[in-house]
Amino acid sequence: MRIERQPFLRFVIPAMSGVFLLSACAFWRPRPPHPAAGVAPGPRRVGTVALVNDDLHFVLVDVGSLYTPAAGTALKSFSGTKETGILAVDPEKQRPFIVADIVKGEPKVGDQVEE
Repeated sequence: MRIERQPFLRFVIPAMSGVFLLSACAFWRPRPPHPAAGVAPGPRRVGTVALVNDDLHFVLVDVGSLYTPAAGTALKSFSGTKETGILAVDPEKQRPFIVADIVKGEPKVGDQVEE
């Protein structure tokens, strides 16, 4: 009896293995493509203008618990959708505030600041 079962098992085991492998392919889904390396992300919100010193040309930005940019980083201030100024981050910072020099424009208290 043992001799008769061996040819059967030699056929069934590889056939069943093939069925399992092919059925596993039905559940495989390709990964979504990675974003292109050259595409820059959108603007990052930094905070809100809390104080403007027109005489010394600097603003105090309230970052709260948001991202704190490094010194020298260029920022833009917006009132609604209108750009009101270009700022440069100073090394001086005392959480939750950072200091930024006014490079161009006239930012106002309450303007949103983005990187």
